[in-house]
Amino acid sequence: MTRTKTIATSVVVLLAASLAGCASTPATGDAAEGSEKSIKDCTVTMIPKSTDNPYFAAVHTGFIQAQEELGGKLEYVGPAAGEVTAQIQRIQSAGQQKSCAIGVAALDPTAVAPSLDAAAKLGTKVVAWDGDIAEGSRGIFVNMATATSLGESQFEILAKAMDNSGEWAIISSQSTADSKNLWITAMEDMAAGDEYSGMELVKTTFGDDDSKKSYDLAVSLIRAYPELKGIMAPTPVALEAAIKAVYDLGVEKQIVVTGLGNPGNDAELLTSGKVPAYVLWSPVDLGYLTYYATAAYIEGDITGAEGETFDAGRLGEKTIGANGEIIMGDPVVYTADNVEAAIDKDFKATN
Repeated sequence: MTRTKTIATSVVVLLAASLAGCASTPATGDAAEGSEKSIKDCTVTMIPKSTDNPYFAAVHTGFIQAQEELGGKLEYVGPAAGEVTAQIQRIQSAGQQKSCAIGVAALDPTAVAPSLDAAAKLGTKVVAWDGDIAEGSRGIFVNMATATSLGESQFEILAKAMDNSGEWAIISSQSTADSKNLWITAMEDMAAGDEYSGMELVKTTFGDDDSKKSYDLAVSLIRAYPELKGIMAPTPVALEAAIKAVYDLGVEKQIVVTGLGNPGNDAELLTSGKVPAYVLWSPVDLGYLTYYATAAYIEGDITGAEGETFDAGRLGEKTIGANGEIIMGDPVVYTADNVEAAIDKDFKATN
């Protein structure tokens, strides 16, 4: 494997507060000079938000594909449901077992930080993927696309379907999900433009990626706002729940639903016309890129400094941006015309 290596000018290790205190140890510097290892000799622990979500199963497929190419031992562990405490327990276990790296899609970026800081003190590299972690508590962050592009691409679908006028509401996941909060901010910023002055955001709610809670929120929104014309659901769980609520209450001709969808599970929503379009990316590629980036980080080819590059296998060379962020690419808008072709390549889980 060939990688372009940028020599770090310095490695700074910050002292940490106690485990119960605020996160202050950066997981970027847990390796002193000369402590790099080979991925082939390492255990890498990847922790999703939940293991019963088809999206994360597809990400796992990408991990496996990269692991088969690079070597190493992959541990894929996570809570069956989205429970922060369970994520923390798995981080602590991986740290105690001295995994070479922990990659986490954090449910709560602040809550998981102390356990990640403790693992970093023991020599474990910390990688964020799918969503970022509290500042100072990871080395690199593998992001699907920029927050602005993800928020704007979802909002554009909704605005077009609503003819740029009418009331709309949001059903997101956890209120602590920083990535989705950034998407929502991008939506709100775009909605403030003159072109969308006829649209009114009436309420933002959080369904915690729980189907029943998201469904109940959708029903409540529909009943509370009889003129509601759109529901933005920047999470597949909320998307599915909102569609069900709209059809159960017989308002499908009045209210459009869009946001983030999973073609591997939600292709029918597009082919049936229940949703005009939705946004996502390749979860398989996200897992693949994350494992490659983690390997480069473990082996010292990258340190998280802006401008460093590394080989990402079939995805080509990737460059680290500001604050250790690696952008996979642009979001994809899925429609009835392209969803079927994308499923086999990007959304099937092999595990």
